[in-house]
Amino acid sequence: MKEDIRRDEFYMALTEFPIPGIVFFMNGNVFTGSLKGMNYRIVPIKSKAEEEIEAHFEVSVWDGLLCSDLAEIQDRAEFPLDADGLAALVVWLGEEKTKRE
Repeated sequence: MKEDIRRDEFYMALTEFPIPGIVFFMNGNVFTGSLKGMNYRIVPIKSKAEEEIEAHFEVSVWDGLLCSDLAEIQDRAEFPLDADGLAALVVWLGEEKTKRE
C-alpha cells in the first residue's frame, strides 16, 4: 500500500453494511451485498463532460432471493462519488433497512 494513501480510503469504518472504501469505487468496481434480506447494489458512475454527467453512485435496494437483474427494484438513490457521498449512502441504506423492519 502506498504511504500517501490513508488506510480509510481503502476500507470503510465498520458499519452494519460491509462496504469497501472509496478507492474500490473510484476504480470502477460495482459492489453488491445484503443484510437481513435487504439486498443492495452500488454502482460508481464516472463523469462524462460531453453528456453533462457528474460522477456519482447509483444505489438500488430490493428484497428477496433474486439477483438485481431479475428482482423488482424497490428504491433507488444517487450520491456524489466521493467519501462524503459514500458516508451518506451508508446512512441511506440504514434508513432503507429501518423501513423494512
